[in-house]
Amino acid sequence: MTVTEQPADRDGEAQGEPTIEYLSPVSGISFPVEFYEIGEDRHFWMQWRLAVALRLVEASGLALDRPLRALDIGGGPGRFRDQIERATEWRVDMTDLHLPALRMARPARGRTLYYDVTQADPPLLGSYDAAFVFDVIEHLESPGPLLRAAIAHLRPGGHLFVNVPALQALYSAYDVVQGHVRRYSTRTLAAELDPLPCRLESASYWGFSLVPLLGLRRLLLGRTPGPNTYRAGFQPPSAIVNQALKALMRIELAFLRRPPLGTSVMAVARKLDG
Repeated sequence: MTVTEQPADRDGEAQGEPTIEYLSPVSGISFPVEFYEIGEDRHFWMQWRLAVALRLVEASGLALDRPLRALDIGGGPGRFRDQIERATEWRVDMTDLHLPALRMARPARGRTLYYDVTQADPPLLGSYDAAFVFDVIEHLESPGPLLRAAIAHLRPGGHLFVNVPALQALYSAYDVVQGHVRRYSTRTLAAELDPLPCRLESASYWGFSLVPLLGLRRLLLGRTPGPNTYRAGFQPPSAIVNQALKALMRIELAFLRRPPLGTSVMAVARKLDG
């Protein structure tokens, strides 16, 4: 049975919060809300990740101008879901198990679900043209069950998109406060997908130009978190720096379609028909 939570009403007016549908029992999972406050749409990294994702979506043959259905797994407050729905005609359902994050989400065409996908709710299985698992599995000791569940929610031939932080040598105190178990390479991400009922179509780095910056972050932050690690590790020091990094993004996207290295890896796999 689905239980819904209506948007909070203050002074008699809804505050633009989505209706949350509870498909799983609420657990005590926590995650620092500060990260969601920093990771706004105008952040250069959020825009860079979106641009790479849209390029990969189109290369996979999925039409942006058709009303396809997608599932954003571990979407937090829905920043990526908002970006995808603005850039396409898709309806994107989003799920997370961190309730404060879901309550920060904005209304969207898709549903906002408190839902553990490994629970495999039958009405949702085999329902989606695409599923996104972005910056989630690096938090898990054993990502296999989550990735398998994501594939189970796809139609035969549907596409799974996965994004993860790259290069273990760049692991720093920022990764510690984020709860990252590891950073990936194209090879290790492919190995996560290899046992699953899907065919890997592409796994490539992005953010090549950011590697020196994350190397510097590793040196400055070390491996021991401090009180300001989140902001120091992710937030540009000024709007001018943010704009400069967006310019760097545009240059890299124009001239390096498959960088030899990067600060993230994005992969796409296609669900097998059987």
